[in-house]
Amino acid sequence: METTDSSKQVPPLSPDGNGIRKSITERYSVTIKFFAVGFLILLLLIPLAMIRGLINERKQTKASAVQEITSKWSGEQIITGPCISLPYTQEWIVNDKREVITKNVLLLPKELDVDGNTAVEKRKRGIYDATVYKSEIGLTGSFDFSEIEKTGIKRKDIQFDKARVIIGITDLKGIRETVTLQLRGKTFAMEPGIPVENLYTGPGKNAYYPESERPVGTPNVSTGIFAAGLNARLESLSEDTLMKEKIPFSMTLYLNGSEGLFVVPVGKITTATFGSDWDTPSFGGDFLPVDHHITDKGFSASWKVLDLNRSYGQVVGGDDSGAIGMMSSSLFGVKFIQSVDQYQQNLRSVKYGILIILLTFVVVFFIELIKKKPVNPFHYLLVGLALVLFYTLLLSMSEIWGFNGAYVVAALMTIFMITLHMAAILRNRRQGLLVGALLTFLYIFIFLLIRMENYSLLVGSLGLFVILGVIMNYARKVRA
Repeated sequence: METTDSSKQVPPLSPDGNGIRKSITERYSVTIKFFAVGFLILLLLIPLAMIRGLINERKQTKASAVQEITSKWSGEQIITGPCISLPYTQEWIVNDKREVITKNVLLLPKELDVDGNTAVEKRKRGIYDATVYKSEIGLTGSFDFSEIEKTGIKRKDIQFDKARVIIGITDLKGIRETVTLQLRGKTFAMEPGIPVENLYTGPGKNAYYPESERPVGTPNVSTGIFAAGLNARLESLSEDTLMKEKIPFSMTLYLNGSEGLFVVPVGKITTATFGSDWDTPSFGGDFLPVDHHITDKGFSASWKVLDLNRSYGQVVGGDDSGAIGMMSSSLFGVKFIQSVDQYQQNLRSVKYGILIILLTFVVVFFIELIKKKPVNPFHYLLVGLALVLFYTLLLSMSEIWGFNGAYVVAALMTIFMITLHMAAILRNRRQGLLVGALLTFLYIFIFLLIRMENYSLLVGSLGLFVILGVIMNYARKVRA
């Protein structure tokens, strides 16, 4: 009986049937390639982050250019008043000694009607521009001195000969013509400055935001509503005249400004009407207009604010930081913003960059596995860099042509280059066109998401769900 030597048995054939055992690299080539592609995707996050930093840098450069333009023209204007400043004396007993101090009180108008018309234009500094305006603002209304009696200040303590009308104006460089005040039939020439002792300028609590964090339509009151302005002495008016129950006034301001125009509702009843040839206004402040109309030729808007809508009365202490702070935060008005902020849209597009890179690499990876056409990781890297370069093209061209036109041109350039490259690498024009068609779809999809505001999350989620379903369908054909 013959025995079989187990040492001489033929080893089983390897899966390829040729008797050659596969190495670990060959057996797990798909997995290794998968992790290599994943590593490249993570690596490309670095230039994407650098591009986001570049966008913010260019945004700051534009802000500096705008600041340079507006500093020479005139900045955002905030109008507070007119108000009447009345000095009065007050007795204090300190350590059995009688001391007399002088304080100031601000009498706010009973009615204030503001009628403003602005003509907006653009001023350029290199490739950047800023919106500036010329305005004509009429202020009419009346004062009611009976409000003083409600505060308990005695008439004999008021220094009527030192009474002044004051009006806060943020940037006096914007005044184009001399300003006169008509008060009870008399004309007073307004002088620069607000020489009221111990007057609190009043930035207001939480009223200032850095430019990068300030919500759209929020004015900058960091310098205070009474930090600059005009005044007129009322010494030519007698005490009896000033103590009349109703003293009408009127004045007209010819004012240059930029970015925004705001009014503090100091009237017991404040009404305002603004009109302009600017067609993309942003209404801001504490009150929205009760009525507005916007067309491609401009806008008109009207406001009505009652004293019941604010947190301060008609008589305010000159050193009352709380009340003046509330005044500064109760303003309303309009910002003349540009309708398209290309830097914000560039930032939104970069956020989708990783999605475009990921889906493009997945499609190339599937073509490589299904069609058995290996692609070197170096070519993956070149395609990824081309996709990243799209955002620098978009940023540079959008500063000159605007976002929409720049997006189309940059997308076409990127799609054309990657399509030719993949057709050459895969040695198949049809498969190269497939990659180009995918990129075309992705760029159109991302553009629609950027343009949407209310439904971008919903549409984006549904789109990604469909894309994932398509990928899962083709993933069935991949075998390790």
